Amino acid sequence: MVQDLVINLPQDHLKHMKVFLNHRILSGKDADRVIILVSPEVNIDINMIAKDLIKDLGFFVITRRCVMDRYEKSDNYVPGCISPVRMAEVTKSLTMTNQVLQSGWLMFDHPCTLREARCLQQLGVLPTMTLVLTPPPPHAPLTDHPHTARRSFFDQDFEALKFAYKATLKEIYVNPGEDAKCIEMKCVRGIRAAAAGAHAGARSLATVGAPGNYRVLLLGPRGCGRRLHAETLSDRFGLVHLHFKDLYNEAKEGDDEIGEKLRNFGLSTRLRADIVRRRLAKKDCIDNGWVLTGFPTCGADFENLDNMPTPPNRIIFLNADWQTCKTRVLSRGVDWCSGQSAPLGSGPRVLVHPEDDEVALDAELDTYFTETVAELRAAAGINAEEVDACKPIDQVQVEIQAAIMAAPAFNMEFGSQLSNNVRGD
Repeated sequence: MVQDLVINLPQDHLKHMKVFLNHRILSGKDADRVIILVSPEVNIDINMIAKDLIKDLGFFVITRRCVMDRYEKSDNYVPGCISPVRMAEVTKSLTMTNQVLQSGWLMFDHPCTLREARCLQQLGVLPTMTLVLTPPPPHAPLTDHPHTARRSFFDQDFEALKFAYKATLKEIYVNPGEDAKCIEMKCVRGIRAAAAGAHAGARSLATVGAPGNYRVLLLGPRGCGRRLHAETLSDRFGLVHLHFKDLYNEAKEGDDEIGEKLRNFGLSTRLRADIVRRRLAKKDCIDNGWVLTGFPTCGADFENLDNMPTPPNRIIFLNADWQTCKTRVLSRGVDWCSGQSAPLGSGPRVLVHPEDDEVALDAELDTYFTETVAELRAAAGINAEEVDACKPIDQVQVEIQAAIMAAPAFNMEFGSQLSNNVRGD
């Protein structure tokens, strides 16, 4: 804490120490990033609620007026012509300051359109929680009129933004005549519940303690079955399956800056992280969640992944012994005509895979079991799950799915073990 005070030199030392303790020592997690959407049917003073949230949680507030003030001072500002891309760049610059990164941010009145929300998502400005202040759902539709009312530049397109941020959405029902203090307490409880993972996505079972969108990281030695289980999880939960080797091959053929660096200088730790970060920021990964294999391969990779806007919320180690992994890898082959994997001896066209060299495999497994697995386990922390990958495939898949849908085993806020509060509805 003293080192942090010396480096940042804050004006309010007590407030800075309070924020530091709340977000770095007690919670042990990234700072919260919250977007508040207010239904047009709700008549509340959002500025008063935001001020109360600042006092309770220590957020920095970003509004549309703040973004416009910075945007209008830029050199390429053209009066009467507002660029959503440029506004997203200004918003990102506001969120990337040291104090905002440490304390977290609260955004309301911005973005206002689906286009602006997509531009923010593409630049990695992603909320950990989107609170929707809306009246309780009626028993029957109030009207059959399909069109929304006219709105100004500073009015939000409510339904479009709900769709854009559906991955982190949490509704807060506001009753008629409810005071601002009561609404603010509901928002605080919603933010804390989201930080604990107490909401579930539409594609999965409603499980108390599960995250809204599953972002799964499968780790293990070569031959443990990572890709096979990842493909099954992709079909089961509607996740996007990402394998680093495929991402690398795609990036290397690209005509952008990353592809040029890969062709000219080869692969580095930073480029590995840039490849993964760019893919995780795509719309399908944000909306549906993902399951990642083949990355990270060391502690530095894991740290880069953990610092991305959408880090994994489920980390699973597939444990298999050396001999089992070696036997599995050397028993597979490839059909030289179709390119499909097939067991050796299953046909005259099935040959040994060119990458399955026994000497290289032994060296890779030796590195994993002596160095890599210790680094990854230290970086993953206490919430990582362990699954025995030597069991039958169906049983391993069941245990992986159970680990994904289960609540965290430890409360990161207090450093204590949680009781079993998982319920499938």
